[in-house]
Amino acid sequence: MILTGKFIKLLSDDTSWTTGEDFGGDGDTLLRKNCAIIIHRYLQKVMKEPDETESLPSPSDIPDLNDCRICAPHIAQVIAKGIMEPREIGSLKLFEGNKEVSVEEALKFENRINSDNGVNV
Repeated sequence: MILTGKFIKLLSDDTSWTTGEDFGGDGDTLLRKNCAIIIHRYLQKVMKEPDETESLPSPSDIPDLNDCRICAPHIAQVIAKGIMEPREIGSLKLFEGNKEVSVEEALKFENRINSDNGVNV
């Protein structure tokens, strides 16, 4: 698992973009739903990336998408941009927003954000 503050620093040494944001405490374990919010806000505020308007996932695709109504638009954006993906549980696709993010996953997400290998960012 990775802590929220460590993930934010992984994205950028300059954390001024987090001012006014509620990502949880820096010492909190990073959950998938908070990770999606952090990534989306980073893309908006630092990278000036516009939101996707097409190919957004829906609750019929990912049944737990709206489990966190505040998180849902952020989750939809990071999935549409190819940064995070739902997990497959049998034939079901779930985001599992309350699950912890591993260090390996955090590094994978950061790599997808900062690469230019065809990811939608």
